[in-house]
Amino acid sequence: MEEMCHDILVQASGERLLKIAFFCGASNDSEYLEILDTLRSAVDCFFPTDKPLVSYIAQKPGDSQLAAEAIYLTDTGASIEHHERYILLSDGTCREIITEGIVPHDISMTAFEQSMEIFSTIGDILRSNGFVPSDIYRQWNYIQHITAGNDGSQNYQEFNDARSIFYADADWSNGYPAATGIGTGAGGIMVELCATKGYNAPNKPIDNPLQIAAHNYSQKVLDGKVVEMLNEKTTPKFERARILGTKIFISGTAAIKGESSDMSNDTVEQASITMEIMNRLIATDNIPVANNGAQYELLRVYVKRERDIPATRSYMEEHYPAVPKHYLVADICRPELLIEIEGVAHI
Repeated sequence: MEEMCHDILVQASGERLLKIAFFCGASNDSEYLEILDTLRSAVDCFFPTDKPLVSYIAQKPGDSQLAAEAIYLTDTGASIEHHERYILLSDGTCREIITEGIVPHDISMTAFEQSMEIFSTIGDILRSNGFVPSDIYRQWNYIQHITAGNDGSQNYQEFNDARSIFYADADWSNGYPAATGIGTGAGGIMVELCATKGYNAPNKPIDNPLQIAAHNYSQKVLDGKVVEMLNEKTTPKFERARILGTKIFISGTAAIKGESSDMSNDTVEQASITMEIMNRLIATDNIPVANNGAQYELLRVYVKRERDIPATRSYMEEHYPAVPKHYLVADICRPELLIEIEGVAHI
């Protein structure tokens, strides 16, 4: 593990590396914590100063034992403030917060308890810098055993309820963040986010005419039971995408039309439907600003069954050969769904 991590850090190192997210499978929480300690130690040794943020997501890469994604700062005029768990970027009146994976102190707590603690921490980070929850434009929600639960509960629904409580007092008139809610094999609940304030460019939600907005789902498609402090199960509070300047941040997207899942039990068929939905999302007439069309920059492809990765890769490479892709083994938010895809595009 140490040697693989070092090789990745050599490739990733460069001026103004802000964050590195590692992906590696873990069979249980003890193994997860051991790998996390190894990765953090390796980063600490490799970067004696100006250490990048570090996240570790317990998802097995489709092509290797360990993989990573890195975020760099390309704006040479921006200043960087390093804080515990996050970085604050400033460039004139525009400021941005990027966090590493925010986790609870105890991953043995219920999904709801973990999520409430995480959002409390996120609230502290935002408030201490003059931000509010509605400044979040992209959020990743990693949920161990996402469709599992105890005594009628469901981990994903408990997370959604905690998120709804955290979001309750914010002004969402400009839409929710783009977001992904995806399963992991270990590590409890973890949330990463990007938030911006004072950005002088379009920052708008993008809906999809092929899907009901997730935050408008009916009760019939929400699983689990109602938590004690709420009157009903709450919906997943995210937009299908957000455009920020010339970048389109595409939320985790699955083979759901309206609010109903594809039931084919065929991963390639679901990949085809998912890309149809995403292509409609970034179609010229659906983007809420003037544009000459959008192009994918990066796709992250989550596949539920590892055995389906070769066929999925074959399909994606045939139809989208020029787009960089990252394949990961991960559980999806509904039992019948076999694939989820997120990405970044530009206009």
